[in-house]
Amino acid sequence: MNLSIIIPVLNEAEKISEDITSLSDYLTNNNITGEIIVSDDGSTDGTSEIANETSLTDNVRLVILKENDHYGKGHAVRKGILESKGDIVMFIDSGKTVALDFITIGIDMIRNNEHQIILGSRHLPESIIRKQLVWYRRLVSILFRIVTKLLFPSIWGFSDTQCGFKIYDGIIARDLFSRGRIDGFLFEIEILRLAKEKYISMKEMPIEWTCDRDSRLSSIPTIWEVLRDSWKLKFPI
Repeated sequence: MNLSIIIPVLNEAEKISEDITSLSDYLTNNNITGEIIVSDDGSTDGTSEIANETSLTDNVRLVILKENDHYGKGHAVRKGILESKGDIVMFIDSGKTVALDFITIGIDMIRNNEHQIILGSRHLPESIIRKQLVWYRRLVSILFRIVTKLLFPSIWGFSDTQCGFKIYDGIIARDLFSRGRIDGFLFEIEILRLAKEKYISMKEMPIEWTCDRDSRLSSIPTIWEVLRDSWKLKFPI
């Protein structure tokens, strides 16, 4: 089996080497051949250069995709997935937020043809939260979930659309993301809607999650992105 792991990054110079090393060790320890794709969305702190200097084990290929400008997380994830070669493709946020054993659980469900997309969720009863968001980000997250579910009723069945841990059948991932056009925060809602239109089997999975409070996500551009991308999704041209 071949697994592609995409890490979307923006100014993560202090974390990226450890991210790559831990994922490389995971692949090796589980006898998985794969690639780690660092999709850099316009970092100015040398993230890509540090990533490129990180040592990997022999069964792991490292790919660095670097944009000179900042477009948004959706753009970074889409670019990484469209460059991927794996039978199974996933993306995971920088900062070691999710325990890597959950990758194996998701992979097994896809390989056993139980589902074609596995979505990590922090809001299922079985999920374990080691460190929560700070209170004001938790409040923004609650408001975001309410607003997006009102705007997009088709996602009512999902408890956590924004969790940065998702695993896909590789062919399906590349097809869905080739049709995506949202560069910002709502790209995950766009992909979920496209998947539902094609009756693709999806399953939310509880995870063990630790908040990375050194986040690059600012509340002001996020509000702008939500308004802009909601308009694009509600009124496609």
